[in-house]
Amino acid sequence: MANNSAESVAAQPLATTARYGFVVNGLRLVPQENILTEVIANADVYPVAKTANAMIGVLNLRGTIVPLFDPDKFAQRAGAIRPTHCRAMVFDRDEARVGLLLAHDPQLIALADAPPQVTRPNALLSNFLLKAWIQADDPTKVWWEFDHRAAFAALAQASA
Repeated sequence: MANNSAESVAAQPLATTARYGFVVNGLRLVPQENILTEVIANADVYPVAKTANAMIGVLNLRGTIVPLFDPDKFAQRAGAIRPTHCRAMVFDRDEARVGLLLAHDPQLIALADAPPQVTRPNALLSNFLLKAWIQADDPTKVWWEFDHRAAFAALAQASA
C-alpha cells in the first residue's frame, strides 16, 4: 500500500506559477515577484557621453528618464556602436526604473520549484540570482529569479 501512495504523489502534477522570462547572456531569467516590468518594442535610445560601456543610453518613458544597459557589454571596457532603436525591458517604477536591452521578446512560461540540487551557473550575473525554477513543460530548463536592483547597483559602483 505504501507503494501506491508514493506512486500517487509522484503522479501529481507540479504546482506552477506563470511568469514572463527572458534570456540574458545564455541565462534564463525571471524578474522578482511583484516587480513591475514593461517591454518597449521599439525604444528610442539617446546616447549619453562618458558613461559605462554597458550603458547604451537613456530612454524617455512617459516623462521618466530610464538608463538602458546592454547585458552583453557588462564585462567589456572598449567602446561600442550605440543603437538608436531597440527592444528594452524596463524594471521598476518612477525614478527606480532601469532597462535592459533584449535580443528577443520575453516569453510566458509555467514555472515550478526547482529541486534543491540545482547548481548555480558560473556566469557574470550569478551573484544576482535568487531562486531557481524549472520550466514545467521541460524540467531540463532552469530559470533564475533575478535581483535587478542589486545587479544594477553593482554595475553603478563598478563604473564609478
